[in-house]
Amino acid sequence: MKVKKTLLLLSIPLLLAFAIIVFIALPWLLIFIGIQLEPNPPQPEITYGKFPFRLEYEINGQRKVIQDTLICEYDGIGSNEGQGKYRKWKERLASGNEKITLLKVNNTKEIYYSPGSANYYMGDLGDSRKYEHFFPDALLIEKNGIGTSNGIILADELLDKYHIKLISWDYTPPIKNNFPATK
Repeated sequence: MKVKKTLLLLSIPLLLAFAIIVFIALPWLLIFIGIQLEPNPPQPEITYGKFPFRLEYEINGQRKVIQDTLICEYDGIGSNEGQGKYRKWKERLASGNEKITLLKVNNTKEIYYSPGSANYYMGDLGDSRKYEHFFPDALLIEKNGIGTSNGIILADELLDKYHIKLISWDYTPPIKNNFPATK
């Protein structure tokens, strides 16, 4: 009788732990399996593109111009629980710069302009008229001890607080790409 009681007392926490693991892990496992069973999205006909741009801005009354080229390349298939399977794209600037930096405020704060995503330029957003560039706003990246945060900094605050005014943004429009179904 005492052995049965001890076994029962030991099995309750094990069953409880098993139930919790199943309750938490099972939905994610089912999502993962479901995503893996999805068909891959079709590959693009055009897998590489170069998109020159020119950004003119003023900082502390001094006019500056950044001219560069955004290079976009197809990078295979990715997957996540929000989108399922999707086409991945790599993007980089021809200059080798990581981003279009307008002002490095300090070691933890930087103001930059985003030229847009490779998905947009490579015609992989569906209706590209839905995409809007940030112009005349910019982006602010802040690093703290825990992580990094990005946010939009509106043109008014950009001028008032940092004395930056974006004057013009000339860019190459996106391509018309095709995504033929694989046979």
